[in-house]
Amino acid sequence: MSGDVMDEGGDEGPELPPFILPPREAPDCPFCGDPMKFVDGEFACPDCNGELMGPETG
Repeated sequence: MSGDVMDEGGDEGPELPPFILPPREAPDCPFCGDPMKFVDGEFACPDCNGELMGPETG
């Protein structure tokens, strides 16, 4: 197949380094004062938010 442009490794594309978020301390909850936890890309307090934390399951 002349004219096709492909890497020797197939159609996987270039290999990227792993994406690592820089560590940072969790802020304290403004309601209860306990440190919050990292949930779905943001800091949230599991004690104050109860069971309704996490991705929607449908």
